[in-house]
Amino acid sequence: MLVAGKGYFATHALDQAELRIGRDRSCDIVIDDSVLSRQHAVLRVGPPLTIQDLGSTNGVRISGREVVRGGDPIELAVGDGFHIGPFSFLIAAGKASEAGSSRRTGTERLRVEDPTIDGVPGFVRDVAKTPTSVLVLGETGAGKDVLAETLHVLSGRRGELARVNCAALAEPLIESELFGHEKGAFTGALATKVGLLESAQGGTVFLDEIGELPLSTQAKLLRAIESREVLRIGSIRPIKIDVRFIAATNRDLPAEVAAKRFRHDLYFRLDGITLTLPPLRERRHRIAGLAARFLEQACAAAGRPPRPLAIDAIEALERHDWPGNVRELKAVIERALLLSRGGTIGVRHLAFSPRATDEPPPAAEAEGDVTDAFLATLTPEQRAERAQYVDALEQAVGNQTRAAKILGVSRSTMTNRLKLYRILRPRS
Repeated sequence: MLVAGKGYFATHALDQAELRIGRDRSCDIVIDDSVLSRQHAVLRVGPPLTIQDLGSTNGVRISGREVVRGGDPIELAVGDGFHIGPFSFLIAAGKASEAGSSRRTGTERLRVEDPTIDGVPGFVRDVAKTPTSVLVLGETGAGKDVLAETLHVLSGRRGELARVNCAALAEPLIESELFGHEKGAFTGALATKVGLLESAQGGTVFLDEIGELPLSTQAKLLRAIESREVLRIGSIRPIKIDVRFIAATNRDLPAEVAAKRFRHDLYFRLDGITLTLPPLRERRHRIAGLAARFLEQACAAAGRPPRPLAIDAIEALERHDWPGNVRELKAVIERALLLSRGGTIGVRHLAFSPRATDEPPPAAEAEGDVTDAFLATLTPEQRAERAQYVDALEQAVGNQTRAAKILGVSRSTMTNRLKLYRILRPRS
């Protein structure tokens, strides 16, 4: 169980039949705050798991319900939460890193199947309102950025959400981008620059791909997180920052720490609570809903009326392994809309990308040709249409505008089909 509020953060193992919560030192969970009665509530592990208010002054509020004072025990489930004043109690699956309670870091691996504002479970809403740092784990394309945005919106923080892609920052410029610099601090520093951490004042800093950050920068980031101060390059005056940190990675950070590629102290500082986004292949029951949502968005963006998904298309989507996760699903749906000419989108409109490997591509593919593996993903109708585009390009001697006129399509449609069917785009 996680407990957070008023700068307090602790984890408690549910390893006994019941835990008393209150201000009195005899309680199993002691929170020395006047909002709690001496013997405030009792959590019984069960089964079933229940919480019962002991006739306290301020009562217990179950997430989504009114405040309860006294009365019968109320049943809870993993993922549920309850509140006593400003303190939030979250029931989480998994083990804490230490027996009993810890004021350091919680290592519960909490699964979030839907990272959107309308889909996150109650405990994520409770976590969002605390200042605790959050580490988001998940494969590439699983929706870690969506979850970070959800946490920021639900936090109620008035500042901006500053997104920092640690993998995209050029190493010589990382310190300047994160912390900023003063005018004249180095050659080319023609004006004062506000760093990304400082720009999120009153808001949230989202450190995406944190595992890619160089060790030298990790040490400086750790100091900024611990002191809540940034020191611009060329300055001697630190600047206070009021930000909440969310970090995300697809790497195994404990393994990176063991290999000395990631600082253990920075890991523990970021790992206030860990939320895990499972890969899409473990969320197959959500594929149909996601596909419908992406199709609706794609139709709106293209100015087209909504399209339905055929049953055979949904079945094919649910059978696919989705190595690229939600990002890949969105791309497949957008391609399907381009490949369809109206009406229901069926399985013939789905063009899955072949699974990426570590092997180098064959010479023919490197030159812009396609592989048999890609052609095998196309339906007979799609292969026939691809052949038409290849023939039109040959007739037009490689001129894309002339080829589009031969086919009776727009230049943008021509460009999209060349991309979709992996046809070498000649200069025109």
